[in-house]
Amino acid sequence: MKCIILAGGSGDALWPLSRRKFPKQFMNVKEGRSILQETVVRNMPFCDEFLIITNENYKHIVNGQLKAFQSLKYRVLLEGVAHGTAAAIMLGTLFCNQTETVLVVNSDNLIDGDNYKDTIIKAKELSKTSNIVTVGSKPLYRTSTLGYIKRKGDVVTQYISKVNFDNMQSKDFTYEEGYLWNTGILVFSAGAMVNLVSKVCPELYKKCKQAKRKVPAIRRTIKFNESVMKDIPTGSIETLVFEQADNIKVVESAFRWKDVGSANDLENIAQTHNQEFVIKKDCNNVTVINEAERKLVVANDLKDIVVVNTDDALLISSKRSADSIKDIIKDNNDTYEMYFDHNRISYKEWGTHELISYNDGYKVRKVTIYPGYQMNLHKHELRTEHWSVVEGVATITVGEDTRDYNRFESVDVPIGVMHKAANRTDKNVVIIEIGIGENLIDDDFVKIYQSCEENNNVVAAVEPIVKLDPAFKDNLWGGTKLRDVYGKKCDYDIIAESWELSAHPDGLSRIATGKYKGRLFNDYLSIIGKEALGWKCQAQDRFPILIKFIDAKKDLSIQIHPDDEYALEKENEYGKNEMWYVIDAEPGAFLYCGLKRDATKEEIKERIKNNTITEILNRIDVKPGDVVMVKAGTIHAIGAGILIAEIQQNSNCTYRMYDYDRRDKFGNLRELHIDKSLDVVVPEKYVKDNKNEIVITRNEHYLEERLVQCKYFEVTKYEVNDEVRIPVDEASFMSALFIEGNGSIAVSDENGETTMDFKPADSFFVSAGKKEIIIRGKGTCLITHV
Repeated sequence: MKCIILAGGSGDALWPLSRRKFPKQFMNVKEGRSILQETVVRNMPFCDEFLIITNENYKHIVNGQLKAFQSLKYRVLLEGVAHGTAAAIMLGTLFCNQTETVLVVNSDNLIDGDNYKDTIIKAKELSKTSNIVTVGSKPLYRTSTLGYIKRKGDVVTQYISKVNFDNMQSKDFTYEEGYLWNTGILVFSAGAMVNLVSKVCPELYKKCKQAKRKVPAIRRTIKFNESVMKDIPTGSIETLVFEQADNIKVVESAFRWKDVGSANDLENIAQTHNQEFVIKKDCNNVTVINEAERKLVVANDLKDIVVVNTDDALLISSKRSADSIKDIIKDNNDTYEMYFDHNRISYKEWGTHELISYNDGYKVRKVTIYPGYQMNLHKHELRTEHWSVVEGVATITVGEDTRDYNRFESVDVPIGVMHKAANRTDKNVVIIEIGIGENLIDDDFVKIYQSCEENNNVVAAVEPIVKLDPAFKDNLWGGTKLRDVYGKKCDYDIIAESWELSAHPDGLSRIATGKYKGRLFNDYLSIIGKEALGWKCQAQDRFPILIKFIDAKKDLSIQIHPDDEYALEKENEYGKNEMWYVIDAEPGAFLYCGLKRDATKEEIKERIKNNTITEILNRIDVKPGDVVMVKAGTIHAIGAGILIAEIQQNSNCTYRMYDYDRRDKFGNLRELHIDKSLDVVVPEKYVKDNKNEIVITRNEHYLEERLVQCKYFEVTKYEVNDEVRIPVDEASFMSALFIEGNGSIAVSDENGETTMDFKPADSFFVSAGKKEIIIRGKGTCLITHV
């Protein structure tokens, strides 16, 4: 199950605990965890990946707080401008496969009780019948700050937005009348949500889909800037979608739920925040939250009061008027913007700054640098700095000098001298920074740009070999062999494809071993740099190949791929040339590749229309071990009962010409791309390229056979009996994909030998450089390079 966390709220309501630049979802609630972190912890048992949707201003805070979770699979979707929950949920859903179950939660809810899992499991079961399921909570009192749901049985009959009870006399919206608080928690299959939105709010579906296509989602952080989002309809999911739907189901929560809207909602948090520095005497209904460890708060003979104390601000309010803080901030923002906007802690891509002390002429900060990260090289024109390392080993550059500084060692940074600190270890580095000068604010910062510094990751020694975890696809024609036969870990009912080596935004594989375990493959590539890909890849703007397994239980559609020129112009993608290696084929299985005779585009179009296109396609009966090269512009299809390994250009640009009038689970005809298909088709008879499949080496240890050699990639098959040694050079990386067998794969270089076990369907990436791949054991392996 995928979890969408809505985390884009502002910080006014809970000031001074939260600030505009550090809103409530990021503040600590208990045991040092923020509400966002608590939300992740709560849902980790159900969800294998998280999509956090937040404001662009909060990206470093989100990434910083999620570093507490080792190997957590997550992505961050940044909204340049908020458009409400409908847009946020729809954008997140479009990153999920159609049959995936999606859980939507808010990052500013407090949830208690042991029954949370029971509610989510019940909602998940109910969602399996293509329902959208919302979770409601029993209303405990009248409130104008929450939305309501009216239900009849388990069906939602009405959504009510926030109510002004001062103007309401007859209705109380009680539990007995069938009302629940709307928690905003949703459970649904991605396909059900997409199908519903496309029908009841097609503009929302269309604009969100267009926005996703415009965003290069090749990193963990995905940015939807204001220009991309400007045409997306604005509003809540309830207003734009659910109020037009007639089959939204509801599950009543079996846990205690609270939406954190003001300081009045923090009574439980107060019990865990520095209560040893709080004294209350003769107080009635008084909440004191003390965030300042060096200040004692004494409350004497008070009633119906909330007190929130931090290092730089103090709030004292009657509980009745606690919600008025937003108006106070608005009226006084020009004078006290610093206090309303900023928190003591500021997050950077590489770590955090925490303000300890500040006065005219000096500023003291605690600087934390994450493992494997570094500051940008920079200088200051109006201040000097003194850095003292108090934790870890910091690699510090001052001017032309770079060296390691251990705990309790210090260095001075003069005015105008470039400097940075890096953390090349696996533990946090902490530095106490003392700045002295005329200007101590962040605008006295001059970044020094260097071509080798494309990000804030420390360029570490490249791991010679890493194992990869695939991204899965659940297309309706798929089977279960990838799980049943090869043990792929995926909870989809069907697994049509596993993208084993992929840096494509539509399905990114992940690093499965080593210190970068859990990283998206494209993030990993950005860390190790283009040199690790080899000089043949230096001029390319993206990773060149994509490797996948395809399990076709049913016939695939008749389709075609464009060449590079057409695809780049029309789709901002590469074209697609691909190779199929048949792993398994049931009796009578076949492929279509090309035409069995020349045909005009007019004839092809007419045959698509009258359902006779297959009559002129070139049919190839296949068996395990067969190889077929599919060039751009060639009509093709994979038939039922075939399992293949596909090596292709790094592109997902496919035009569906014909699909046997098949419908999806919601009864919709699948989209065809007939005009584009006819634009790119090469209407000539298929001719096999006889230069393929050449035996290079045959001996008692192994058979080496070149399967395909084209300008995009070369694929060689090794049938290993005991051992084979494969040279690697600076020209290209190599991919090793095992088809069958068991044993070990090692890479030997000047630093020694790195060894991993392999089994069928395992995938490995080997960086470029002078080294040697050693496969020991018995098995079949496809080696791919450019």
